[in-house]
Amino acid sequence: MRARRTGFIGAAALFLACAGGAGADEGLRLSRSCAGCHGTDGASPGATIPVIGGLDAAYLARSLRAYRSGARDSYVMKIVASGYDDAGIDAIAGWFASRPWRATPVANDAALAAAGAELAGERCAACHGADGRGTALAPRLAGQPAEYLALAARSYLSGGRADAAAAESLAGLSDAEIAAAAHFYAGLR
Repeated sequence: MRARRTGFIGAAALFLACAGGAGADEGLRLSRSCAGCHGTDGASPGATIPVIGGLDAAYLARSLRAYRSGARDSYVMKIVASGYDDAGIDAIAGWFASRPWRATPVANDAALAAAGAELAGERCAACHGADGRGTALAPRLAGQPAEYLALAARSYLSGGRADAAAAESLAGLSDAEIAAAAHFYAGLR
């Protein structure tokens, strides 16, 4: 009976440490649940997973809350984000925002990138910046994997991500145009 009680107390302490009242100094510890996909400093090597190190903390926190609530569609991210309260989310977002941006190797088709340059300037630059490095309005696209960017664009169009401005900017684009703009941004370092 004592071992069972000790195990329960240990599990309860672990749950409270992970889910409740996390401060900004706990960002590193809490971010470890993200490292398997996004890397320890947020520099994901995956083609469908964004680099999050160096992104704006407020943007990252909004994104995690959107996954937690279901406003952003991702089975995995909903599970992960649901494990944290607002303080934990803020700590994780602060940790990744404090990391430097690392341009990980991403596949990029130069011909598609050239075809997407004008389109990106017309449809994306007002919010994401002329260099694609993000603004107060929208996150960095430059250097993100093209496959991830295309998936995210399609998610805005289908309603899997709720952002009226993004959906409006992307409205009417073909899959080929989305791919071209995605390769353009992937090629910007």
